[in-house]
Amino acid sequence: MLKNKTYNRKKIVTIFFVCLGIFLVLGGRLVYLMVFQSDYYTEKAKELHERERSIKAARGRILDANGTVIADNKTVCTISVIHNQIKDPDKIVQVLSKELDLSEEYVQKRVEKYSSIEKIKSNVDKEKGDAIRAYNLEGVKVDEDYKRYYPYDSLASKVLGFTGGDNQGIIGLEVKYEEYLRGKDGMILTVTDARGVELDAAGEERIEPVPGNDLYTSLDMNIQSYATQLAKQVMETKEAERVSILVMNPQNGEIMAMVDVPEFNLNDPYTLPEGNEGVTEEKKQELLNAMWRNGCISDTYEPGSTFKIITAAAGLEGGVVTTEDQFNCPGFIMVEDRRIRCHKTTGHGPENFVQATMNSCKPVFMKQRMPDILMLN
Repeated sequence: MLKNKTYNRKKIVTIFFVCLGIFLVLGGRLVYLMVFQSDYYTEKAKELHERERSIKAARGRILDANGTVIADNKTVCTISVIHNQIKDPDKIVQVLSKELDLSEEYVQKRVEKYSSIEKIKSNVDKEKGDAIRAYNLEGVKVDEDYKRYYPYDSLASKVLGFTGGDNQGIIGLEVKYEEYLRGKDGMILTVTDARGVELDAAGEERIEPVPGNDLYTSLDMNIQSYATQLAKQVMETKEAERVSILVMNPQNGEIMAMVDVPEFNLNDPYTLPEGNEGVTEEKKQELLNAMWRNGCISDTYEPGSTFKIITAAAGLEGGVVTTEDQFNCPGFIMVEDRRIRCHKTTGHGPENFVQATMNSCKPVFMKQRMPDILMLN
């Protein structure tokens, strides 16, 4: 009898210490999680109950040499829905399909989709976004956004380039200086319960966006506009498919105007000219690439008479000709057995070197007084 009591007492003591050890381990683990790992699990819980909505940063403007804004931003809205916060899905489908000019099937599919947030449409006019916000539909979010806007439409279109649906540069200066223009997006953080419903008492936390940097160019829109008019006149007069004009500052080489007509509308860059309706997607993309192509910098070009500037400068600097030297242009010059004509076939007659340069006279630039200079025709 005494032996059994001793055995049971030892058994109880053993179980007590085993349980005590387990409680100590669990208590130590609890202290570790609540004290030493509290920051980690607090952040995890915050991520689980937070919903993020992006705030687009304003893209940097592009300005000409006079400070005129040639690429700006227009405030638009992005319409989204949060499934777990929707209380009247039928009304939401009806309102959004009506206001956004979308099919009810399209809107309903996104309203019924289980996701943290579902975008319905972006680049919506601010007036339309304000009208949707006025309905006070639970589960519908109207966030302000930015869309690129070009005040001069097609002017300098192939130089400036344009942006896509995500406001990212596609061609031209927009893509060349993308890292400086794009800015840094912000964020709206809202706290939700386990079902994903926002907690009004928790409020919102905003991380403000950082606007992009402005880009100042050497373009002068007055010169650009005048050069564009001249190019269109030449294209019409000569029935040319394409005309390019490049205006540079001779003092420092800055580009003051760059024209390559026909241009395209920067505010509607994906619309082809009339007569290209009904083409395949592959053909359309090919035509768009050709329409966006800037021939001034992308195509090879034989300098022709423009190289006479180099020839004249070389002759004057080398001392083989002076501005007062006299020449006679009969309208052609013989080089061995070849007759090379001047653009004025009747000839310019007597002229000095300055007049010959003004007249772009071929025979003068090929005379024996300039034997070491090659004139490219």
